[in-house]
Amino acid sequence: MNVEGCLACDANAGRIEVPGGTIAETEHWHADHCIGPFGVGAVVVKTKEHVESLWELPDAAAAELGPFLRIISGAIVDGLAAERAYLTMWVDKPPLHVHMVVYPRWPDEHERGPALDPKRYFAGPPEPKAAAAAAETLRNYLRKP
Repeated sequence: MNVEGCLACDANAGRIEVPGGTIAETEHWHADHCIGPFGVGAVVVKTKEHVESLWELPDAAAAELGPFLRIISGAIVDGLAAERAYLTMWVDKPPLHVHMVVYPRWPDEHERGPALDPKRYFAGPPEPKAAAAAAETLRNYLRKP
């Protein structure tokens, strides 16, 4: 289902601009740069279909999730030179999509774990040009054999 006016559907379908465009996708998941306040290099991995919770994922989507998150988090660490990749999940605005946000912690950041979230939140979304450049770097990293 592709619903006009649903932020995730609109982003997946290209009806709204996401800095850098699609980074990667599988049959059931779509990854692009997060447009929220998680910083440069944050990737949102979201269901292509409306799914309200993890336990309602179709078996095929559930089977793809772990390997896809592993690939995305590895690209953030190895491709962008982050020290760590953190993961959070959001399913808050109807129509609902499961959203996994995989975001970097940089070597020069002193905050760890939950202390990093308020810092990112109050900083706001990253500059679109920086987000687009990170998306391109991640996409190129993922294309390497």
